[in-house]
Amino acid sequence: MEAIDLFSGIGGLGLGFTQAGFKIKLAVELSTRRLEVYRRNVKPSMVINGDVRKINFSEYKDADAVIAGPPCQPYSSATPKNSKGINHPYYGLDEEVLRAVKQVKPKIIVVEEVPAWNPTRLIKGLSNMGYSTHAKVYDMSLYGIPMKRRRWIITALADGNASEVTIPPANPPRPIDLLRGLPMNPCTTDPCSFNGKLILNHVNYNINSRIKELIPKIPPGHSLVTAYKAGLIREAPKYVKDIEKKHSYWLYRVPINEPVKVVPHPRRSMMLHPIYNRMITVRELARLYTYPDWFNLKPLNIDEMYRAITDSVPPLFAQRLAEAILKNR
Repeated sequence: MEAIDLFSGIGGLGLGFTQAGFKIKLAVELSTRRLEVYRRNVKPSMVINGDVRKINFSEYKDADAVIAGPPCQPYSSATPKNSKGINHPYYGLDEEVLRAVKQVKPKIIVVEEVPAWNPTRLIKGLSNMGYSTHAKVYDMSLYGIPMKRRRWIITALADGNASEVTIPPANPPRPIDLLRGLPMNPCTTDPCSFNGKLILNHVNYNINSRIKELIPKIPPGHSLVTAYKAGLIREAPKYVKDIEKKHSYWLYRVPINEPVKVVPHPRRSMMLHPIYNRMITVRELARLYTYPDWFNLKPLNIDEMYRAITDSVPPLFAQRLAEAILKNR
């Protein structure tokens, strides 16, 4: 079956759907560099580097599915209040999915968005077009993803009952197990070689500040803020002003056994390895998001790599969703 991937990013949804047996007919993404990552790894038949609002989808009527992850910034808790909602330039892009569906008339629609988003307009629009529609906020850690990532998933079917699409629950692997088999220290080149294997994107930034000496005191599963509030770190006020006002994901150390907290910007938050006293690398983050090791995030720079991963849907969740949809049809 062929799918159109809107707001494709680097390809979390698209990769998962291809792993379930779909072919990506068209990927649409505004970021040139993210689209290059998508093109290299997911290998769609066609790409459009541009604004979804300016594209006529009528010529793609033979596509079986439309999948989409509209930008979350208008609704995300990480967006400043004065820039959220209708004040954000990306507000309302979810309705472009409805326009694409009207023009393409696919059999399957899947939309992913943050929990703060209101799906009412999209659900009503799809229902009015005759689709069986189901909306649910999924905690992906309940479906084998090592991350406490909660997202709306809207599933709509032209044939079948969308509410019967069921992803089998699964226990996630331990984060520490996912991070095994990589060099202890980040690579100085990208790619690098380790134990005779080529390692992609095992790069990060050094933490160059007085805060660095506090890092060994932050336990797995804690940030500097939560460790301070729990009384595990007492000298933080010497180095950090207004620590009570800091985000709880600032200097967050990945847990060893439990699912990982979602950190909106791992580089700025200086997300830490569960054992080593350094930032987690891009490749380690990609593993936590269930990207395969062959997935190459170049030509993005390190900052862009971190952000693009966290903006994406974990491919394994997308694969299991696509498989559940196909099983229901």
